[in-house]
Amino acid sequence: MADRKGESSKLNDDVKQEKENPAASLPIRSYLDSTVVPILLQGLSELSQERPEDPIDFLGNYLIKNNPNRK
Repeated sequence: MADRKGESSKLNDDVKQEKENPAASLPIRSYLDSTVVPILLQGLSELSQERPEDPIDFLGNYLIKNNPNRK
């Protein structure tokens, strides 16, 4: 009986999460293609043009600075 309550609670949490964040229900590839890949490709393009001494730091800063979801 306790297992069913736990399963029901998890299902309710999953439904709530999908309502709050519709991207959570997308397949992984679709989620990444619609959220991460566009800005990542822009950052990699900038990275290849600039060729900084620390490419990881450059890319990280680029992603933070150009985050389309930043408020």
